[in-house]
Amino acid sequence: MLIPLAEVLQMPAFRAADPVVHTGDPERAMVRWVHSSEVFEMGSLLAGGEVLLTSGLGLHGRTSEQLASYVREVAEAGCVAVVMEMGRSFFSVPDSMLDEARRQGLVFVTLHSVVPFERMVEDFHDLVLQRKLGAYRYGEHSWDDLLAVVLAGEGLRSLLDAVSRSAGCEVEFLGLEGQLVERSRISSTVSATQHVAAQVRGATGPLGTLILRGQQTRHRQAVAERGAVAVALELSRYTGAVARPSLAQSLVADLAAGTLLSSGDVLRRLTEAGWAAGERWQGATVAVVDADPRRPIVDEVAAAEEAFAPTWGRVLVGSISTHVVVLGRGAPAPHRLREHAAEVASRLATLRASAPLLGFGRPVTEPGDLSDAIRSAREVVRFARTIGQQTGTLLQRDVGLQRLLARVDSAAVSDFVTEQMGELIDHDRAHASQLVRTLDAFVACRGSKREAADLLGIRRQSLYARLARIERLLGVDLNRSDHVAALSLALVAWRMRTGLDPQSGFGATPETPESITLRT
Repeated sequence: MLIPLAEVLQMPAFRAADPVVHTGDPERAMVRWVHSSEVFEMGSLLAGGEVLLTSGLGLHGRTSEQLASYVREVAEAGCVAVVMEMGRSFFSVPDSMLDEARRQGLVFVTLHSVVPFERMVEDFHDLVLQRKLGAYRYGEHSWDDLLAVVLAGEGLRSLLDAVSRSAGCEVEFLGLEGQLVERSRISSTVSATQHVAAQVRGATGPLGTLILRGQQTRHRQAVAERGAVAVALELSRYTGAVARPSLAQSLVADLAAGTLLSSGDVLRRLTEAGWAAGERWQGATVAVVDADPRRPIVDEVAAAEEAFAPTWGRVLVGSISTHVVVLGRGAPAPHRLREHAAEVASRLATLRASAPLLGFGRPVTEPGDLSDAIRSAREVVRFARTIGQQTGTLLQRDVGLQRLLARVDSAAVSDFVTEQMGELIDHDRAHASQLVRTLDAFVACRGSKREAADLLGIRRQSLYARLARIERLLGVDLNRSDHVAALSLALVAWRMRTGLDPQSGFGATPETPESITLRT
């Protein structure tokens, strides 16, 4: 159930906090949930449709670029509004946050009286329950459920599943020539003699027919009519013929959701979606393109298909949230995969007029492993964002350390970072110095002092002095490979947990303890 933000801001708890809207249109922003958090890296934790409540604690001490990045990442994750309480961490909203919110079309609201966030969440929860009860009384719940599936980008088959749940019978979508395009996968009532049909119409005319395989009732007729509109909305996300894109999207959505694990089922669905029938399985490659939020997702899907086709031939492309998922035939060796990735990235940059961020999963040898490969490829892109990489191509092995650290107990990782470089962080925080940045440059340049000095823009003698100070503070020897390896790992963990880029340094103003505390 989606509720206009303007209505949410009129709830008692929000009104009591004296909200002021700075950017965006609350009338057009539709809210799925209200959530509160002080975590800096919230972008990867959101599912879309949220109002994010924050006091700004996790943002205090950040640079203008980091604050803008925070707004951009939550907007790209589907957050519809950021609501910040004034007076705790900020007395006014930093310009960089408001500027980025305007660019992203994100609603930004400030609160000027203290009201517990918990009360706001409870008020919203009560409102949702009231709406749900009212909707069920009048039969409107089915439309809300269908629209939610479309907005979430879960694919045609998931949409037909939602129609099936509401109608209590099997549901099919037939193309213009009567061919079966997709069928619901929920086991339910099926009638061989009776059905309810509703024409699906788009902007250019008929697209097909929605069939409910059950006895005709007023309820099923209403569900069919709403379902036909929802299917038309879903199909409008794609360009070209209806059958192939919808099947590819449905397949990608099911694989991403982990509902297809049998190799036989996967091969059957691949063939139905356009994978060459009768060809011997020779493996597959999964790539994920981080979609440009300024472009319609349908354009991103079309650009990805055009960019990948010259290298991989026939590909299947779909979208999941802000990710475009590409399935290509063949499992090239790692060095060949890097070459292919570079070719695709170059073409894609030309097609979309901006450099892309691509993540590649490990080549798949068994059809049943495609779900894991999609999950891994999406994980590659998310970790790239976490470490500040906005463009380029990454294979799964390129973020191996990040993936490993993400699976280690958070407290253990925090203890390790404190042990390895805590003294260095404290020194930089107290003196606004550049030792963390220097260590990061030294590691990035593989111990080359000449390259590190050039990267930092300082004389080599100055670098020697800084390295000597690092050795004294930490009690390490930067000529020992094991010491450097441990520090390198600690830098990766620190960047992941704080969202800070060591190369930006701490700036002229010392950081607050809250802004560098390791977070999960």
